Amino acid sequence: MAALVRPSDTPRIAPDPDDDVVIGTALAAKAEMIVTGDKPLLSISQYLGVRILSVSEMLQIVAAA
Repeated sequence: MAALVRPSDTPRIAPDPDDDVVIGTALAAKAEMIVTGDKPLLSISQYLGVRILSVSEMLQIVAAA
C-alpha cells in the first residue's frame, strides 16, 4: 500500500538539512519508523514518535514479532 503525501514542515532537526524532508515526509505519512543506512539520520534515533532505525535493527524487530 502506498500514499502520496507532502512533507510536514519541520524545524531543523537532522545534522544534514536534506534529511529534515525525510523526517517531515514520515510525519505526514504517520509512519511508525524510518529505516535507513544514513548515519547522520540514525544519530537522531526518534522524533515525535517516529523511530529511526538501521536495517539490522528493523530486522531484529521483525524477527522478534
